[in-house]
Amino acid sequence: MRASEHACHTAVRASGKLHQPDPPPHFRIHPTPTLITTYRRGLLAAPLAHSPCSEAQASPASMRRSALDHAANFILEQLAVRQQGPRSGDSARKGPLVVGLQGPQGSGKSYLASKLPGRLVELAQQADPPFPPPRAVAVSLDDLYLPWTNLKKVAENAPTNALLSGRGQAGTHDLDLGRRVLDQLKNPTPGSEVLIPVFDKSSHDGEGDRLDQSEWVRVEHADQVDVVLFEGWMNGFLPRTHFAPREDLLEVYRAAEQDPKGQRTNLGIDYDRPFILDYSLENLDRIQRELSQYEQLWKFIDVFVQLKPERLSYVWQWRLEQEHNMKAKNGGVGMTDAQVLDFVARYMPGYELWLPNITKGRNSWTMRGLSIEMNEAREAVSYSMF
Repeated sequence: MRASEHACHTAVRASGKLHQPDPPPHFRIHPTPTLITTYRRGLLAAPLAHSPCSEAQASPASMRRSALDHAANFILEQLAVRQQGPRSGDSARKGPLVVGLQGPQGSGKSYLASKLPGRLVELAQQADPPFPPPRAVAVSLDDLYLPWTNLKKVAENAPTNALLSGRGQAGTHDLDLGRRVLDQLKNPTPGSEVLIPVFDKSSHDGEGDRLDQSEWVRVEHADQVDVVLFEGWMNGFLPRTHFAPREDLLEVYRAAEQDPKGQRTNLGIDYDRPFILDYSLENLDRIQRELSQYEQLWKFIDVFVQLKPERLSYVWQWRLEQEHNMKAKNGGVGMTDAQVLDFVARYMPGYELWLPNITKGRNSWTMRGLSIEMNEAREAVSYSMF
């Protein structure tokens, strides 16, 4: 193993906590607070340089296996509890365990969702005694975006709200479709088939569009599914009043205006100026009102797994690395660094305002949640239950 690889991937476990030595400064794409400052000053005249670790970090596979194993073992434990619970009759079969997966852009949540089905089977076969391997299927919130024509209408109807200028925020998803798909998976009829939609993000010059139904994922014998992995960047987000009844959006916004640095702890950020101040209170309130409708999706979730960055500003570096890695493989097709940072900036208010509901709100997964904290190299450094 080369020295650079060693610095990116070496970790030791001690006292129930995973520790990862910080990589030397020259291994990083850019110190993250400086990256945010550079973006805000409009100084991205040239692409940011790659670091020796950037390719490894850009690939979600750099997430240590321990994070995958933590999630897989947690899910199997929760599945066992569910299957051992009271039944309405000896022949009754429990519906599948719906697992909510959340993590910011570039954190490895999609990688986790893709690897969990296989890892769940492996762990089941390695158990003593072995038990029947669970069948898992994945559903992504990203595949529930509105069709391109509808996304354009959303943007046209809110011309002054940059948060709705493209896909991403609450208000850009097809909630009826999502509710229907999750309901069909959680409450299947014998021998039923479920179609899971697919959204092509490369369509319409990157604006994206839903594929024709003939190209959707077909889940046969849905009544035999044991685990549904429902992943998304904003899964579990709800308005602040849901987890902090005495703290409405107006109060948080005014406090941030008066003392931006003083809100670092309250908003869980590691940079000085909250991104909510880049948007009007009216536009943020529109997103929060849309977000209140998403509880109809979150109610299907039984247990929750969260990938949590040690520092929220890692999102910027992770998303840039993700784009660099993709462009290195496809001949340079993709967004510029400035476009990526503009893209990420639209998501930051969501993390600042509504992410805390996952662990603090009264939800269907309360007391059945696992939070895996990730360092800059996307390695698990600690975990906790909520």
